[in-house]
Amino acid sequence: MVSLGELVSVAGSSLRPLAPFDAARVITGVHVSELEDPGRYLDGGELLLTTGIPLRAATADAYVDRLAAQSIGAIGIGLGEGWEHAPPALVERCRSAGVPIFEVPDGAPFLDVSRAFWSVAGRGGQEEAVRTAHAHTRLVQAAAGPDPVAAVVRVMAQAIGGWVAWLPLGRTTAPALLHPRSLEGMLPSVRADVERSLLRSGVEAASFVSHGSTVVAHAVTDGERTRGALALGAGRPFGGSDRQLALTATALLRLLTAREAGGPTPPEDWITALALRGEAAAARALAAASGVELPMLLRVLASAEPAVGSLGRAVDVEGAHVTLWPAGSAPTAGSGILSGEVALEDVAATAARIVAQHRSSAADGLRIDPHARARRWVTALAETDPDLRMTVAAYLRHRQQAERTARELGVHRNTIRPRILAAEKLLGVSLDDPDVAAELWIALRDLPL
Repeated sequence: MVSLGELVSVAGSSLRPLAPFDAARVITGVHVSELEDPGRYLDGGELLLTTGIPLRAATADAYVDRLAAQSIGAIGIGLGEGWEHAPPALVERCRSAGVPIFEVPDGAPFLDVSRAFWSVAGRGGQEEAVRTAHAHTRLVQAAAGPDPVAAVVRVMAQAIGGWVAWLPLGRTTAPALLHPRSLEGMLPSVRADVERSLLRSGVEAASFVSHGSTVVAHAVTDGERTRGALALGAGRPFGGSDRQLALTATALLRLLTAREAGGPTPPEDWITALALRGEAAAARALAAASGVELPMLLRVLASAEPAVGSLGRAVDVEGAHVTLWPAGSAPTAGSGILSGEVALEDVAATAARIVAQHRSSAADGLRIDPHARARRWVTALAETDPDLRMTVAAYLRHRQQAERTARELGVHRNTIRPRILAAEKLLGVSLDDPDVAAELWIALRDLPL
């Protein structure tokens, strides 16, 4: 069994979510079926993959309802066999029935999804992934309930199997907390250690040893003010999942303390910062806790000046202002580099590439990430006439020389120019543009012709 969140992460572009889903949901297997009612072959919890043949003989409502009654884990519809896009009725019914719905892009074999499942299942850490996903959910629930600060501290301590302290600072009457309560006598020395190792140095996080425990402390800030610190201690080294949970808890405490102080701390700012640091799970948990509906896909913008209207304020990354935008929105930046559409999990890697391009380019208006637009061109060519596709590849390979292109393809040279004009109309660019030619040729080398 694996968590749905980890399966989606490993499957990457082969499994695209069409609606929000619970990353902690457990998937027991991957099953491919084109039956109208495959329930008798399912045990419950499976990801069912189909090309949508059953939907031609039955309504989406009946199909999804039968699978929901069998406790299906999720549904994935393969595109390309009669469906250019997932049927809206299927997506809507899955939403209402609480069944996660995904699409498998045209050209991506179902085997890729199965391999991703077994890759995760074969790891020794799949139980840890599920445990971490559940812990994120519990932290969110704690932050939304009564006495949220104490609840977050308690849940965090239970999740790491150690102790957790909340140390408020500044003008506040809020008490310091430590869970489990039997260790509250440690609070004065823990505070002293945190102030010495974290607060006086001005860093965001610090690690030290206190009372025989490995301790990690995170500053909880609100703008330029430090409102407190979260300290975690355990008699073992902290792993990646522990650090991920600590970031989620820290972000939740930032939001909670800002509310108590009456200060405006938009949760979108923290969500953006976490996503750019590669902490997608923490960003999703914070969004759920603060009622922010995250777009399914985002675009990353690196610009010289902050753009207005993005998801959260700009984050300074290596001298560039980086903002996140919902897919389909229009940034107002005068200049910069804008990425293609990416999932939240891919934001950090995309931002690194976009920032590098921004630093090496002149400020000459808003430009689309070459990687993204070349991928769009290749997709358009992959879906068009094979003769047109092969002509473009040969034309670029021979450096826009029609005579040599015609010789390779075995056609008259007068055939080449009309095909190139048709390709340029399809792509909306000139193939004689050196930048276009270079980007498209690099992308085309990986396309089977």
